[in-house]
Amino acid sequence: MVFRVLGRIIVVGFGLFLSVLFSFLILTYLGGTLFTEDLTNRYGSDLETSDFETTILTFLGAISFIFSLYPALTILPALLVAVIGEVGHIRSWLYYILAGGLGALSIPLLYVVLSPEQVEMPSQQFLTIFATSGFGAGFLYWLIAGRRA
Repeated sequence: MVFRVLGRIIVVGFGLFLSVLFSFLILTYLGGTLFTEDLTNRYGSDLETSDFETTILTFLGAISFIFSLYPALTILPALLVAVIGEVGHIRSWLYYILAGGLGALSIPLLYVVLSPEQVEMPSQQFLTIFATSGFGAGFLYWLIAGRRA
């Protein structure tokens, strides 16, 4: 009995770790693609030095956010989804995918609500990238640990 519970804790921890890592990779790839596309649309192929420097600083700020805050922010929704799934013995792939997407989508939405200087909602593409990363993470967690909750 003790080994069964210990094994389940290990599987859940491994599933959470891999799903947060997978979400991070999706967010990084899709965010980088969106950033590159935005640069091409905004400046074309001719970038002036001042525009290029501003763009690089913006990109470095985004990378800093992704490496420092994103893992910390995604752990809480991921833990909440996993705990509810484990305690409720939810085995449905639909639950983990939808809950993962909503959990990841809650990050930029909570930032807008809790930040007094933020006056406008993030763009639809930005929200779509966060939701996609959460959907992918939820599906991966279901594959690793959720099927046997």
